[in-house]
Amino acid sequence: MAVPGRGITDAGYPVQMQTKASEPEPENGAVERLELEQANGATHGGYLVVTVQGPNGPNRMAPFIAIIGKMEHQARIVDMAQYVIENSLVFSLMLEHGADSSISLIKELVTTSRNLNLNVSFSFGGGPDPNGPCPWPVGGAPPGSHPCTEELIASINVAVKGSLPAMLLHEMFEYLANTGGKLLEVKHKRDDRFSFNKECTKVSLRVRCPGVPISELYLNLQRICRVHSAEVAVREWEGMDRPNGKSLVVFGLSDVLCPYDVLDKVLVEAGIDPATVKCGNCKDSGAKAKVAALRGKDAVCMQRAAEKLEFTKGARLVCHSLKEIGFRLAVISSTGCRLILERVKQELGLDYAISRDLEVDKDNTFTGQYAGDHKEEGTAFNKADYLQLMAERDGIDLKNVILVGTFTQGMSDEAVRLSLDTFGPSIHFHAPESKKPCLLSMLYLLGFSGFDVDEMQCQRLKQEINGQALKEVIPEADVMSGASSPKMNPEVPPGSRRYLLRVRCEGNDLQSFAQLMEPLIPFCKAGTCTIERIQQVTLMSENALMGLSLTVNGLDPEAALKDMLLQSHRLGLTVDWDEQDSEQAMVPRTQYMSVTVVQRPVLQASRLAVIFQSLALLRVDITRFERLSEESNFSALQITAIVPPESQATLRGRLLALSKELEVDIAFQMDGIERWGRRMVVFDMDSTLIQQEVIDELAKQCGVEDVVGEITERAMRGELDFHQSLRERVALLKGHNSEKLFNSVIRQLVYTPGALQLCRTLKRLGYKMAVISGGFMPCAREVQRTLGLDYAFANTLETDRDGLLTGQTVGAVVTPHRKQALLAMIAQVEGCQLRQTIAVGDGSNDIPMLNSAGLGVAYCAKPKVQAAAEFRVNNKDLSTVLFLIGLSETAARRLLARANQADA
Repeated sequence: MAVPGRGITDAGYPVQMQTKASEPEPENGAVERLELEQANGATHGGYLVVTVQGPNGPNRMAPFIAIIGKMEHQARIVDMAQYVIENSLVFSLMLEHGADSSISLIKELVTTSRNLNLNVSFSFGGGPDPNGPCPWPVGGAPPGSHPCTEELIASINVAVKGSLPAMLLHEMFEYLANTGGKLLEVKHKRDDRFSFNKECTKVSLRVRCPGVPISELYLNLQRICRVHSAEVAVREWEGMDRPNGKSLVVFGLSDVLCPYDVLDKVLVEAGIDPATVKCGNCKDSGAKAKVAALRGKDAVCMQRAAEKLEFTKGARLVCHSLKEIGFRLAVISSTGCRLILERVKQELGLDYAISRDLEVDKDNTFTGQYAGDHKEEGTAFNKADYLQLMAERDGIDLKNVILVGTFTQGMSDEAVRLSLDTFGPSIHFHAPESKKPCLLSMLYLLGFSGFDVDEMQCQRLKQEINGQALKEVIPEADVMSGASSPKMNPEVPPGSRRYLLRVRCEGNDLQSFAQLMEPLIPFCKAGTCTIERIQQVTLMSENALMGLSLTVNGLDPEAALKDMLLQSHRLGLTVDWDEQDSEQAMVPRTQYMSVTVVQRPVLQASRLAVIFQSLALLRVDITRFERLSEESNFSALQITAIVPPESQATLRGRLLALSKELEVDIAFQMDGIERWGRRMVVFDMDSTLIQQEVIDELAKQCGVEDVVGEITERAMRGELDFHQSLRERVALLKGHNSEKLFNSVIRQLVYTPGALQLCRTLKRLGYKMAVISGGFMPCAREVQRTLGLDYAFANTLETDRDGLLTGQTVGAVVTPHRKQALLAMIAQVEGCQLRQTIAVGDGSNDIPMLNSAGLGVAYCAKPKVQAAAEFRVNNKDLSTVLFLIGLSETAARRLLARANQADA
């Protein structure tokens, strides 16, 4: 049960710091203070920040959004942020308001918060900076500017065994503050995949770091983390929590994919004790010494070592799951066991296996040297060259080459920095360093959550090989027990007390957050204080909200709390706190749902209020907001929520109805790997990728536009089927020169707004793309070339020897069911499941294709198509599809900047 929050004076005596909902400040008093601030010019910029906190539950935000949406308040939502820690909610709204309406708006918000037993606070200013980073529109930079001039935003993932050390947080925050960084988000989960017992703690940070290279961030953060037995991965943030599927993951062999040194196993099979081989201090010299020790031994010992091959726990699941999402996988080793590498490649389904080989003489005995050119001076086995070759062969950006193992071990500092700045994140993994090595830990450092790992496991077990469930053929060590069962929180020591602190820093000062952690350090070291959760969100990069959940015990359980409050007072931070129930409840594995809301040019608060009210009525627990649109506008919002299973079908129907009623695009779907793992998209062409109907354009050129229009109307009335209408319309083109006719139409093609941006972004993400059209191949080929699509299917018109159209088609006609079949065929060729595909179309002939795809999108479609499709986009911008896969405009812009830079 919550108790009133208290603060600390400079003298250290408790005082009331903030008005609580149970003992509210008189409404007139709150408003009078705000009127005074307005009179003093506090409303600079016309922006108001409203922060609400209290017990979590449905129907918390809906009343506030409804008030903001009233016409008389002249208010517009600029940004939203929220975090939930256990049963405590904090959300903040940044509003642009009219100068004459702010007082009446504030009065209503204060009254509503009191009625809901919530606390509310207000501050003025802090709106979007028109001179801030990247003011140009999505899809390109201003003329003459460099395409990638943004300051670095780093995604930092830290995994530590046990609970989260306060000293680790303090040192990371302090280092990042010294770089001039801004903390944009902190997400913290305790999750070890087996039980909720704090064996593994993961912290994800998103930080704006101007002028600091990735290598410097990684090396300094790694030094900090190693002291606390933690691992860190750092990569450039592209607007997503995880790396995109167009990445190459390169594993080491010894002590990575295999839990031992494979050369040691070869030595054992040759009858040699590895401990007797003098290896020296250098990793490479040690391998050479082992190779030399094999001289004269029968090479069959390597075959025996390959037959007895063991894999590190989790290796099969990691490789299978990443491959299914679309990652390319490789193993690279300088130890020289190519036979073993080929076995690893086959067993784990890798794309590449690169290694030196051991030289064998004519008697099939080892010579004690490496085979081939690599044994000569100046022809050293260069892993960096192989990394570049593999990446370039697959068209993968070097920044998307992920290294897993100990690749930088033994390198000079200069070489390490070059590697880190050239390639993507480096994930340190060395099996002997862990008592229970498990390769699944690398997924956490890449940004995947425990829920993602569970979903990967479930998908893996559902598949079959030769009619046999995979769980029967996967070694038991790879199977996670109880993945979908509820998890029990750790036992709380007797006499413990739990506190939740809510901190606000208007300047988003990382140094203040670092200093805020200082009082906890001695208590954490003494074992009398544990950081249970830390969450942080930011409005417009400046208004930072942080929640901190602590469990304290010992002779004076309140000591840590008092010191924290005193420190926050010294730092000028706004803080309040509650005491929480010390008994922590069961935490079930929960399926998160995603609601995407889009309205261009601006998402109106009045319409958003109706959507939130619908969520509240069905007891939906909102856990997170993410603004998908740029800071310059608020047109797209992603809501992550927990929806009771029994309410999901009802909510889906209600949201679809609201989408039509409010003229707002709303998508409701499962969140997780299935959504992030989509790999292929198929488009209709006419009125989808292009704004015209090609047959109508051809008819105009031939002077038969009216007749073709009549045939089309008959087909729409049901008097003609697809084949009949196509045959009659094509017959009218007879006698015209095919090349001249299509060249004229192609010159006049008008592409749908957002089509080029959408396709270039998807290509950057590794999607395979196709156009499947009931139109004609010359135009489909031109659309394929312009948009960079991989495949094009359409009808082919027959020509005679003189290049004149005969009025007939050649080959199979692209009917509605052939569209559906082609979707399945392309997926099969690309090695992906139908659930990993997206289809976008507007016509009745697209319905079978839309219903077969994992995500079927009716784009500005006819009513019949909208009724049949699960997802609809009615914004006249095709790039809206990016929102449905969880990609923000910021992410799209950064991806396009990279693409433009690569093209240059």
